[in-house]
Amino acid sequence: MSERPAEDSGPARVGAGLRTRPSEAVHRQIEALAERYSAGENQIEAMRAREEYFERAGKVFDDDAELFEGRMAAFLEWYVLERPFRGGSPPVVRILDDERALSDDDRRTLALVAASHRSLFELHQIDDRSLDLEDVLGGARFTVVERRNTIGFGRGDLFEARVISNGAAVIFGKTFIFHPADAREVALDWVEAALERGTSREEILFYLARRHIRWHRFGHVGAAKIYKGE
Repeated sequence: MSERPAEDSGPARVGAGLRTRPSEAVHRQIEALAERYSAGENQIEAMRAREEYFERAGKVFDDDAELFEGRMAAFLEWYVLERPFRGGSPPVVRILDDERALSDDDRRTLALVAASHRSLFELHQIDDRSLDLEDVLGGARFTVVERRNTIGFGRGDLFEARVISNGAAVIFGKTFIFHPADAREVALDWVEAALERGTSREEILFYLARRHIRWHRFGHVGAAKIYKGE
């Protein structure tokens, strides 16, 4: 398992007073942000952001069946939760600052989403649907509750993901990049050297995302060599 596509949970609207389970509310607010900031007067900005993201994370195409849907979902999360919007705050922060009509529940959920954390994680333990993770780039430990199937996870996995508090537990965002087991040690060595050089978290993640695409393009062979360096 190398990437997990986003779930299709239907349309949503920011500030719609969503009466759902906490995890569903988190994911639906992200979907609603993506919908709002990719349409109408924001469409051109979304196109610019998409070009920037795929330039940095590696280009994928419609015929990249294993990658395309997941990378598109990852782009949308990055766009609304991390990327400065027109030189200012990311969309999720703009909503919190500008939208006075938000309900208390929506504001609370969006604040949790705004505080989400994307990083490179190593999986140490699985206990039913509870996963013990280490943030390789920051050193923190997280216990994540995964309401979806955990069959694709295994101890020692190295993967990019987003962790988000839903107010009751820590959950994952919708997309993952699972790096190949054969490249694990090489990737960790590269990350350690990059951190010593002062490379930013975002640039490390983008580098590894590009390596992951290249590994796919080479037919899933030579992972260690591909991840060793550009």
